Amino acid sequence: MIIQRASDRPGVPWRNGLGVQYEITADGPLPDGWGWRLSTADITTNVAFSSFPGVDRFFCVGTGNGVVLTIDGVDHRCEPRSVTHFRGDAEIFATLIDGPMRAVNLMVRDGASHRGYHVAVAGATVTAVSVVALEGGAVVRHAGDVHDLGDLDAVICQRATTFDVVAGAVVVVS
Repeated sequence: MIIQRASDRPGVPWRNGLGVQYEITADGPLPDGWGWRLSTADITTNVAFSSFPGVDRFFCVGTGNGVVLTIDGVDHRCEPRSVTHFRGDAEIFATLIDGPMRAVNLMVRDGASHRGYHVAVAGATVTAVSVVALEGGAVVRHAGDVHDLGDLDAVICQRATTFDVVAGAVVVVS
């Protein structure tokens, strides 16, 4: 089990060069040898997303007030703790809701092992390969060990592991 602090992740430009992402973990080498990958991304201005044909994308507002994602011409309001799913080849444009935000993103290539993705709050018991703390941080417990996570800090495991969410909220990747 690895505790990964958000502040330790180096920024990498988006595929389209219009933003910055921070890799958390993947099942293969970056930039393109993965079947699934988990990252955060800064959205500091209204911006078009990169295209990822053949990929399912899962998007959660990690910090900030969120965005309206226009997905193939249809608006989807994405607020804190909400999860939005879309195809990577969709045309996506993000319009900020009251200031910059950071997203937690899971991408899964077609044919790769599917990964579950949802938000869990204090009081939940979850089984995950990774959890990422949302705004305000979180406290998770595993086998008696308590881990205090700041905004967008992650716990990464080699295999599915059971956690109790003691405080806050986390994105769960199972």
